[in-house]
Amino acid sequence: MAKLRDRLWLWGHPEGRYNNEFGNHSASRMTPMECCAYLGFDRTFMVPVGVKVDRRQYNKSFKPLKEVGWECYDAGNDPSVVDPLIKEAGDFKNITRVVFDDFHRYGSFMKMPVENLWKVHEKLHNNDVRPLDMWMVLYTHEFGDKLNKYPETNEQFKKYIEPFDGVIMWTWWEDTGVEVIPEKWEEFKAITPKQKRMFGCYLWNFGDEKPATGSKVEWQLNFYREQILKGEAEGIVLHTNTMADLDLESYDVAMKWIEEHADDEVPEI
Repeated sequence: MAKLRDRLWLWGHPEGRYNNEFGNHSASRMTPMECCAYLGFDRTFMVPVGVKVDRRQYNKSFKPLKEVGWECYDAGNDPSVVDPLIKEAGDFKNITRVVFDDFHRYGSFMKMPVENLWKVHEKLHNNDVRPLDMWMVLYTHEFGDKLNKYPETNEQFKKYIEPFDGVIMWTWWEDTGVEVIPEKWEEFKAITPKQKRMFGCYLWNFGDEKPATGSKVEWQLNFYREQILKGEAEGIVLHTNTMADLDLESYDVAMKWIEEHADDEVPEI
């Protein structure tokens, strides 16, 4: 049996990316790799969010990790964007996947030719290096019936999910979103019948621009663990290194939860 720690990922950003943003007025200096060491993770997604980064420098720092995934949303408009990522995967053996961050983007995904996504899928799965997984981020307010802000896109969205190997379900507004996660999870499973699934868990309440609540973080982690134990989800992605050194209750709660459950046995995938 695998351990739960093998299913825990960091959602990494350039250090300091959210200083003085989204209600955070403190300065963080923690890098993604430092946060992996702090949380005890050996897997990370790396998402530059508008910051120009040297991927090789970050990949060198990620050498101790078992798995790394890089953001590549622009590949939906230009599939060649993944070509250098595939090449870098030849130099860095722990690169296993790419991810399309904030894929829905207020319905603007419909401007992206779905054929391009299949081209990206083909490039990732059939290349001279090795097959790489193709993931997307999807928020609970972007699909289904419950609290969906864009119900008119439900039907169109189905064909956009098909090229993806996996989808990560995130909840943006803690104050109103956490309580409906069980219902949204059922809707999520219905639209991802062939995809791998993971959960995203915010340790800062970005939607409401304030610190996340420790009790709600703990509730989410417990619910997500249950779905992993059932074999219905693959893992949990914790967001993010950019507040991890600010003495926040949510991180302390997450750390305690990780210490208690990291060695739990989970089904193989």
